Amino acid sequence: MNIYIACELEKFERKILKDNLKKHNLYFSNLKFKKIADNNFLKCDIVFGNIPSNWIKQSSKIKWIQLESTGFGEYSSVKKNFLNKNVIITNLKSFFASQVAQTTLAGIFSFYRGLDTFTLLKNKKKWIGDPLRAKLEILNNKSVLFFGKGSINKEISKYLKVFNCQYSFVNSKSKKNLFIKKLKRAELVICALPGVAKTKMLFNKRMIGYLSKETILANVGRGNLIDEKYLIKKLKSNLLKGAILDVTAEEPLKKNNPLWSCPNLILTQHTGGGYKDEMVDKVNFFLDNFQKYIKRNKVLNRINPSKGY
Repeated sequence: MNIYIACELEKFERKILKDNLKKHNLYFSNLKFKKIADNNFLKCDIVFGNIPSNWIKQSSKIKWIQLESTGFGEYSSVKKNFLNKNVIITNLKSFFASQVAQTTLAGIFSFYRGLDTFTLLKNKKKWIGDPLRAKLEILNNKSVLFFGKGSINKEISKYLKVFNCQYSFVNSKSKKNLFIKKLKRAELVICALPGVAKTKMLFNKRMIGYLSKETILANVGRGNLIDEKYLIKKLKSNLLKGAILDVTAEEPLKKNNPLWSCPNLILTQHTGGGYKDEMVDKVNFFLDNFQKYIKRNKVLNRINPSKGY
């Protein structure tokens, strides 16, 4: 088979692919994507990586695309029966759950234990000490509302059991009148929903308005889930305890974006899923899925672009 590799790989990661796919032809992309598809891509049956979605319609051979991400919004317009044949698209669902969960917890602890404040004080060489002790909090027994019932929130909930937190889950299908009361009482609101039509601007002015002064809002789902302008207004008015954003509507943020200077806000720059061996594990996931594909044409994490998951 001809396989197009559209990932940024180190030499040793390329070697892993070459060693495991000796019987197949590998074409490594230069990652400088243009509107006109790469000629090497047009030769290929399989893709590992995130190619431009418009390339798919230019191919008469493509059969399977293994994305190196969980998100696939740019492929939502691709029809299942493209060019009168099935194009399989798979993602990395659940791959980033532990990492994102731990990033979220790090942000929560930063607010509760004052690490964000202490970092700023260190930069200013300003010692306050004891007067800050009474402002510090602990995670124990907090009320948590999860938006999304997927692997990330399930992983976070496992960690929270140790702290005896009370939590519940809602998603885009939940009736608003059933979770508004919980939203008003929640001390932690953690959003890990996909970016589909139903979730766009879910946290609008009204929804953010339900949050109390003691609430921390964390968004590790998609950047279009939150009305950032109103969130900034709430944070600047000290009407929220804090916010943790791993994802934002604009990525990367421009230097004049008001999020940079917003108080009580932690920005993790869409790195929540990152870790040292990330790319090696992605390569190994692809190789495992490739074996499933060639043996039974049955792969893990097949998505339905029209549904958005």
